[in-house]
Amino acid sequence: MSKRTLPRLAAILTAVAVLAAACGSSGNDSNAADGAPSAGSGLGQLLPFSQVQASDFTFEADVSDPNRGIFHVTTTEDMICTIVWGETEEFGHFNNSLAMNGTGIIQHDVFLPGAERGTDYFFRVQGSTADGNQFRSETGTFTISDVDTADDNAMVVHGANLALESTIVESSSEFGAGWAASNAIDGDTSTEWATKGDGDSGFITIDLGSPQSVAGTEFITRRMLDGTAITDTYTITIDDGEALGPFNAGTPAEPNFNAGEFTGQVIRFDIEASSGGNVGAIEVNVFAPAGG
Repeated sequence: MSKRTLPRLAAILTAVAVLAAACGSSGNDSNAADGAPSAGSGLGQLLPFSQVQASDFTFEADVSDPNRGIFHVTTTEDMICTIVWGETEEFGHFNNSLAMNGTGIIQHDVFLPGAERGTDYFFRVQGSTADGNQFRSETGTFTISDVDTADDNAMVVHGANLALESTIVESSSEFGAGWAASNAIDGDTSTEWATKGDGDSGFITIDLGSPQSVAGTEFITRRMLDGTAITDTYTITIDDGEALGPFNAGTPAEPNFNAGEFTGQVIRFDIEASSGGNVGAIEVNVFAPAGG
């Protein structure tokens, strides 16, 4: 299996290694304070992150999930990159981009689960390049601002996510234990269901437990860095009968709620068009009507 087709587990393991090597501990040391380079014990140089930084560090609210923020930075070359953050300079959290998928990238868009609006946090960014050099920023601070809700047209109104209480009936395939279909209904955007290269033949079927009134659905696609595994559109089939769609798939930041009122219990999501490969979903969501 090539490095580009490994699922995101490799990215997480690599980021942990980078964190241990570049950081040593969660506290600050002289390098973190002044950004001066030092010898890297056979792992290349430890250098200021500014040397590979092509954009400002930016932080914003995730409009699709009020319980997290999003961190952005662009680097001048492909890197494995991690942000450590927390309410004190001991940090306590570390996250990396879902798009890394086991290899370096330039555009780092990182979800920060648990980052609360209006709270001041300390952070540091660190990573490594293919030549073995390691880079670390100075410690800074950030605050996630409230989402601007002035544009009422941007607000989607619906009820509870019924999929969170559902069970998996079947799926076209699973890449492995860490990529089980159940990850698509766990409400956790750090986990994913991935198939074994099903492409446009991928599907997942869930059972809501009893007939439910539904206001609409979402299919939050997974993606690979090489452009594969991205679902563009999907359809749904209700109780082996009525089919609706195709609908546009979404991302955690832009989930693309697709309105479609119906009553049903067993909902099958079929990938209608994709970029092929190990397609799957971060989440499939089935929403009750507003007030439900």
